[in-house]
Amino acid sequence: MMALAGTLCLGAVASQPAKKGKKKAVKTTVVTPAEPAIEPVDASTFSYAFGVAQAPSLKQYVEQREGVDSTHYEDFIAGLNGQYSEAEIAKFKAIVAGSGIAEQNKTQIIPNLNKSAAGDEKADFVKNDLLVKGLIDGIRNQSTLTADSAQKIFEQQIKYREQIVKKENQDFLATYAKNDSVKKTASGLLYKVIKQGEGALPTDTDKVSVNYEGKLIDGTVFDSSYKRNKPATFGVTQVIKGWTEALKMMPVGSTYELCIPYELAYGERGSRNIPPYSTLVFKVELLDIVKK
Repeated sequence: MMALAGTLCLGAVASQPAKKGKKKAVKTTVVTPAEPAIEPVDASTFSYAFGVAQAPSLKQYVEQREGVDSTHYEDFIAGLNGQYSEAEIAKFKAIVAGSGIAEQNKTQIIPNLNKSAAGDEKADFVKNDLLVKGLIDGIRNQSTLTADSAQKIFEQQIKYREQIVKKENQDFLATYAKNDSVKKTASGLLYKVIKQGEGALPTDTDKVSVNYEGKLIDGTVFDSSYKRNKPATFGVTQVIKGWTEALKMMPVGSTYELCIPYELAYGERGSRNIPPYSTLVFKVELLDIVKK
């Protein structure tokens, strides 16, 4: 009876209407699944696996950065395995260094020397065997020349070549200036008007759009926007002096031929594709003044 009475009592309480007021939030408990336990890897397995994982990138490195091809993998592996003594490794390093310089002599040093000393990188002026003998005798301290006296001989030929180049360029300017259509400014700039435009004149603060072709006095084209099929855009004062002067004389729509002495171009030192003391000949089309 007591149990029945308790049940009835609870039922009566449950059937009573809820009191008005704030509802209590029901708390929800989120159960996060336990992460699976990570088992350790033994040191031997880890070490070997790391090597295998890194092998592809190591192959790429030695091929691309060290120049080792697949036919010499076993030689590389011999070194990797520590099969050579420190003395042997030092010898190998010396051989590699000497071979690298030999390659540079053929592909870079001698062509550049030929260009400076004889005016043509393909000239046969610099003799590879004698250059190498000079290097060897100098390293061994067996030369009858001192380094200072040898340097003076080198400089003598470079200065001689500079005299030749200056004379050639001066003669070209003198011949060019004799043309009746050529005009000369106070600075020494020579120019011909191929087409006179009717647009505005650029000022120092303007940017311009131009098509152009630049040549050395031997006809070598060293730069051309025509070949790139795209006009160039730059500030009037961001170019060589001869260009800046000419642009400010050219109305938009003009085409001029400029003959620029080295003093108004790249000077006594030249530039990437331009020898020292070079007179430059440009065809220049002034297309537009670029709006800011």
